[in-house]
Amino acid sequence: MTRPTRWLHDFLGNAYVSFAAWLASVVALVWYAYDQLKPAPAAFSLVLYAVVTAVVLAVGIYSIRVRQENIHFRQFTRILHRINHDYRDTLGAVFRNTSPEYTASEFSHYLKDSERKTLKSACQKISKIYTFFTHSQCTVTVKLITMIDGKAYCETCERSEENCERDQTHLRRFELNTGANTGFDKALMFIPGTVSHFHSADLSTERDYHNQRDHWPKVYASTIVVPIRFVNPDKLGTKEASDDIGFLCVDTLSTNRLNDHWHIELLAAFADQMYNFISLMRGKYSLRHPITAIAGQVMPK
Repeated sequence: MTRPTRWLHDFLGNAYVSFAAWLASVVALVWYAYDQLKPAPAAFSLVLYAVVTAVVLAVGIYSIRVRQENIHFRQFTRILHRINHDYRDTLGAVFRNTSPEYTASEFSHYLKDSERKTLKSACQKISKIYTFFTHSQCTVTVKLITMIDGKAYCETCERSEENCERDQTHLRRFELNTGANTGFDKALMFIPGTVSHFHSADLSTERDYHNQRDHWPKVYASTIVVPIRFVNPDKLGTKEASDDIGFLCVDTLSTNRLNDHWHIELLAAFADQMYNFISLMRGKYSLRHPITAIAGQVMPK
C-alpha cells in the first residue's frame, strides 16, 4: 500500500467520516422517497418515511459499531503482545538469574514479587481488552486457591484496579464447593468438551445465586469466572485429575455486555497462559530427563 492509498484508507475508515457518509445517505434516501411519493396520502407517506428512516438508522448504527469493534480487535493484538512480552521477560529474568547475592529467602521473595507484579500487569491489560469490547468499564481479578484445615478457599491475589473499594472490606477469603459462592463452584465443574466457567449477563436474574461478598450488587452486575488449572484426561475420575491454581474473573456494573461465547473462550485462553506462567514461577514444571542429556543429543536429519 502506497502512502497516498494508506492515507485514503485511514480517512475513509475514520468513524466521523463514516458517520457523515451514512447521514448523507439517510437524507438522500428520505428526500428521494418524499419526492417520489408526494401524491400519496399524508398518513401513508409519514409511515413509510418512519419505517425507511428507522431501518437505515439501525443499519448505519450497526455498521459503525462493527467498524469500532474491528478497530478494537486491532488494538487487542497490541495488548496481547504486551501480555506475552511481560511473561517472557519475567521468566527470562528468573531462569537466567544466577547472581550469587540472593540468599534462599531473598530469592523466594524475589520470585513472589515478580509473579505478583506480572499478574497485576496482565490483569490491567486484560481489563483494557474487555473494556474495549464491551464499551463498559471492566475489572479483572486473579484469585488463588488455598487449603486451610482441609477446606478449600480462594483469595484475591491481584486485581486490575488500584486501591479497589471492594478490597477495603474485611472479607478476602471465599469458601469453595460449599454452595456459598456459586460462581466459583460452577467454574470448578469439569464437563468434557466445554470450557469450564461461570457466566451471567445479569446476576440479578440468577436463581439460587450465592456470594459471600457483602453488598455484591453494588460491585458488579455481570461476570465471567474461569478456572486457572490443568486437567489430565488420563486421570479423570480421580482427585489427581485436576490441578486447580485459582480463578480468573472479569466483571462489570453494566448488564448484558459480557457474552457467553467468545468472551468466555478469550478469558479461558488468558487463564491457560497464567497457569503455565505460575507453574513455571513456582517450580511445578520439571524435565523428565537431564537437560545436559537432551542438549547432547544429535537431532536426526
